[in-house]
Amino acid sequence: MTSFVALTARVGAFAVLTALALPLAAQEDDAPLPEPPPLAGAAPGQAVAPPPVVNPGEPAIGRLQIFEDWAVGCDNRLSCSAVSLVPEGAGTAYSVLVTIQRAGGPEGAGLLRLIAADQLRGKIDLIADNNPLKRIKVRGDTIEITGPEAVAMIRTLGSSYAFELREKQRVIDAPSLRGLPDALRYMDEQQGRVGSQGALAAIGDARPDMARPVPPEPVVTAGGAVASDAPPPALTPEEQTAARRLAVCEGRLENDYPLETHDLDGAHALVLLPCNAGAYNVSAVPLIGSGGPGHWQFRIARFDHAPGFTGDPGTPPLIVNARWNPVKRELSSFAKGRGLGDCGTAETYKWDGDLFRLTEARAMPVCRGAWEWPVLYSAGAAQG
Repeated sequence: MTSFVALTARVGAFAVLTALALPLAAQEDDAPLPEPPPLAGAAPGQAVAPPPVVNPGEPAIGRLQIFEDWAVGCDNRLSCSAVSLVPEGAGTAYSVLVTIQRAGGPEGAGLLRLIAADQLRGKIDLIADNNPLKRIKVRGDTIEITGPEAVAMIRTLGSSYAFELREKQRVIDAPSLRGLPDALRYMDEQQGRVGSQGALAAIGDARPDMARPVPPEPVVTAGGAVASDAPPPALTPEEQTAARRLAVCEGRLENDYPLETHDLDGAHALVLLPCNAGAYNVSAVPLIGSGGPGHWQFRIARFDHAPGFTGDPGTPPLIVNARWNPVKRELSSFAKGRGLGDCGTAETYKWDGDLFRLTEARAMPVCRGAWEWPVLYSAGAAQG
């Protein structure tokens, strides 16, 4: 029976992670993420997430589903992507990851990507059920097939039992196709293509451009820009103490990570206070400073969608493995479920002058070798 694992709409809180209850420093290096328990009334072996509950002003995060050896998710604009997973109990990661993407709407372009852990060279044969699909001359770590050819090849994989990448007669990798037909059908359902000639799996006689209209793209208006090479705001020892007191970090940090400061818009500073650290995760409480040098006053940063690993409501948000991009003016969080980085959550935010607004969210609730995760939310950005 196909096994479904659903991720609830609150990806930022990511309740399936045991890290919500334990400090990151206490986690085991490669402890897998537990699957969420089945909901009441679900069939045996099936766990289904309830419809997303969206608070006013909160981004509508998509859900991620697991179909045997494939994970699939769709974002708020009906763009769907699926990624191959290592079969349970296999014990080794793929050397080549397969991802399938289909844009929403009647034009819905397809994309098949094969991403290698190492460089590929020479002529690579793609084989389905021992029949050649395509020979590609490649130099690099990614093979991309686009347009109608991608849709045709995705359909072929969805109706095949075995898939191999070969270099001459040597098999480079053989990603599993178990669950792919259901994953493709799920994409068709979400995009409104079931029964159409344009579907990937649920193909019918309806017109090929039958699809749900793409919802409008949310746009985040970013706060005022500053020079990317501007020096970071300086805090006095007393201001640093006040910031740590507000973040409740005393006694929780067992390392020497310094706090970070970044100029947000000339009037506000971002302060990242590391609070917990483990083998592969460093979590920081984000603060917003105002008042200027020598007069900084702080408040806990606000988000329209809580970053991954944030704890119970009312606790400060946590940015895990935080990165501030001064050129794009983006704050990102990448919370790993284990050291391989094949599970967890990832979010990207823009500062709008008052709070951090989500522009992208990705997630992977199972640790099964997928180093690229489906996008569950996306938004555009404009400069204020």
